[in-house]
Order: sequence, then C-alpha cells, then structure tokens
Amino acid sequence: MDTNVATVTLNRPDNGNWIDAEMAFSLAEACRLISEDDNLCLVVLAAVGDAFSIEGHGDGDDEKSAEPVARQIAALKIPVLVALNGNATGPGLELALAGDLRICVPSARFGFSGLAKGIFPQDGGTQRLPRLVGPSWARDMLLTGRLVDAAEALAIGLVNRVANQAIGLDKMISEIAGQITGGSPIGARYAKEAVGKGMDLSLDQGLGLEADLNVILQSTSDRAEGLKSFIEKRGPEFTGS
Repeated sequence: MDTNVATVTLNRPDNGNWIDAEMAFSLAEACRLISEDDNLCLVVLAAVGDAFSIEGHGDGDDEKSAEPVARQIAALKIPVLVALNGNATGPGLELALAGDLRICVPSARFGFSGLAKGIFPQDGGTQRLPRLVGPSWARDMLLTGRLVDAAEALAIGLVNRVANQAIGLDKMISEIAGQITGGSPIGARYAKEAVGKGMDLSLDQGLGLEADLNVILQSTSDRAEGLKSFIEKRGPEFTGS
C-alpha cells in the first residue's frame, strides 16, 4: 500500500468489532494523528474477522455502551475508503456511513435493529443514511430493522462496489487506493469538501463553492504539475501543495 495511505483496522473480532469505549478512544486518537499528517492523502478503514462491526451480543447493556465516533471519521479532510469485510449493523453501520466510499464482500449485510430493542441511532445514522440513499430507503431500513444484503446495498447506493471471486476485497482496495492517490491530493480534498458542504447548500450556493475552490486549486503547484505532465505526456508527480 502507498505510504501516503493510512490504514485503520478494527481488531476485536472476538466481539464482532463492537465499538466500546476503548475502541472509540483508539479510533479518535487515530483520526487525530491522521489529521496532523499532511503527507497522507487517503484513509482505508478496515476490520479483522468475519464482521466489520456488529451490535453487541450481551443483555442489552452492550448495545447502549456503544460510543459515538463517526463524527471524527467524517471530519477528516482527506477521503476515507471503508472496506466492509462482513456485516455492519447499528453503530458499526453508522461508522461506515461516515466514510466517503464503501466497498464490501458479497456476504455483507447492513441494518439498524435498534428500534426493536428501544434503541435509537446516536452516531449520525438518521442523518447520514438518508443523505446517502434517500429518505424513503432510510425510513425503510430504520423503521423495519431489516438487513440489506450486498446486492441491494449496491442498488440503493449504500455501497459503491461489491467485490467478487475475480476481484477480492484486498485487490479492490488497492485498485481504488491507486486511483485516488494517482490524482492531486489537494484536488481530492477539495472534491470531498465541495460535495460534503454542497449537500447543505442551495444549488447556486454550491456552484459558488465549487467556483471558489477551483480558483484556489488553479494557484497550486499540483495544478501546474498536472498541466505540465499532460503536455510532456508523462505521469504527474503531485506534491499536495
């Protein structure tokens, strides 16, 4: 993997990578370190085991102990690729929704079953899900608590791509990472900002934001290098400045 890519791995397979206070603290600390490293241009959020992150297995208190952490992931200025190696439910799905791109294995399933247990999403699920799949599909998932499989998740826009036997998850991660890191790091950050902030703006305001970011991008070294490499018919050597 490129040295400009940071990989954050959920590594508590014994409890389904449940987001307890310890894991939430570690994730927040990882986000802090990533935000301070100007050389990074992509984050890959992955997990060990058969699940990405699923709801607690205990008596109900486990579910209530989940710690909000999606905000820190969403606040990262560089793109976040979420690699879903298995099921993501409850707060685990909320964490995945905070990323910019989601890919998954064919067996992965996604959902919120909290209402059946009297538990309401508390880490952005009711806000990020409808912004991603639309309010109708979001109500469907939230109100019924049903699990959505990988094929349906791809159809409604919950995930961007589904790996298969020909292209495994690790290979797909490498391909997407190469595509993202092969472009301008500044351009990627501006694209993320334009889409993210534009969701809360009117079309005219969003177009203004896009124009402003373009003006800034035109003055960067990366923009000059992009033009120069095109003229010289070679690959660009972006520096992120």
